[in-house]
Amino acid sequence: MQRRAAAAYFLFFLVVSVASYAYIGVAESQQRPEVTLEGPTLTNDSSFTTGGQSYTVSNIHQSGGGGHGGGGSMVADLSWTNNSSQYTATIADGSTTTLDNTTYNATIENGTETLTLTAQQNVTQLLAEDSAVENSLATFNGTEYVVYRENNTQVPLETWLPEPETRSYTVGDQFTYPADSGPQATTITNVTNASATVEWTAPRQRTVELSEGGNVTLDDGQYFAHFPDHSSVQVVSNAQYGEYSETLSDQDYFHERKNGLWGISILSGIASVLMLGMAYLPNRG
Repeated sequence: MQRRAAAAYFLFFLVVSVASYAYIGVAESQQRPEVTLEGPTLTNDSSFTTGGQSYTVSNIHQSGGGGHGGGGSMVADLSWTNNSSQYTATIADGSTTTLDNTTYNATIENGTETLTLTAQQNVTQLLAEDSAVENSLATFNGTEYVVYRENNTQVPLETWLPEPETRSYTVGDQFTYPADSGPQATTITNVTNASATVEWTAPRQRTVELSEGGNVTLDDGQYFAHFPDHSSVQVVSNAQYGEYSETLSDQDYFHERKNGLWGISILSGIASVLMLGMAYLPNRG
C-alpha cells in the first residue's frame, strides 16, 4: 500500500514538473511581450533628421549588466552639430589680447564701462628703424634712455616712443576675439571694472550618450532610446513612452510567471524523486 501511494505521488509530481517545463517553452515562444515602437531602427554611423537637425548614431555597445527590451545595458553615442551655439569669453583688466597680429594691453578705467586696448610697442624694432639713434638703450638710475648717434644725447625712452595705437570699446560694439578655433566676430555684452564679456555664435559639436529608456533632449523636443538588439537603436518621441513603459511592466510580469513555473518544475521534480525513493523503502514488520 505504501509503495502504491508513493508511486502515485511520484507520477503526480513528475507530470506537474514536465507540464510546467513544457509550458515554459510555450510561453517563451508565444507569449513574451515585445517592445514595438514607431520610428527608424539605426545602426552604427546611420543618421536621422528631426526638427531640421541631422543626428548620427555611433559606438553602439554593451556596457554590462542586464535590462529590458533584449538590449541589456546597451549604450550608444548620438552626435550632431549645433550651428547656432552661443559662446562667451572674458577679457580681464590688465590682460593682453591679439588683434590683426598685434598684441594689445587691455585696461578698464573704473566707472567708464569702456574697454581700452593699447598696442604693445616693439622697442627693438623701433630703434632699428630710426637711423638717428643707437640700436640699444642706455640705463641710468633705473631709467632707460635712447641715445642719439650725432651728439650722444640721451632721451628717456618714454619720451622718445611714439604714441601707441589705442582702441576703445563699449557695450554693443563689435570686437574680433582670438578664440581657439580662430578669430571670431563678437559683440561686447558687458563691461565691469574687472573685465569685459564678449559673445558670438558659431558651430559646436554635441555628443550625448543614449541608454535603454534614457531621455535625451533634441532641438524639437524630448526623446528616449530603445535598443531592439545589440547592434541597433531607436530614438523615438516621448509620446510613445507610455506604451513603452507598459510593455516593460508586462515583461516583468511575464518573467515573474516564468520564474514561478521554473520553481514549480524544479520542486515537483525533486518531490517526484523523493516519492520514488519512498516507494522502494522496505515495509515494516
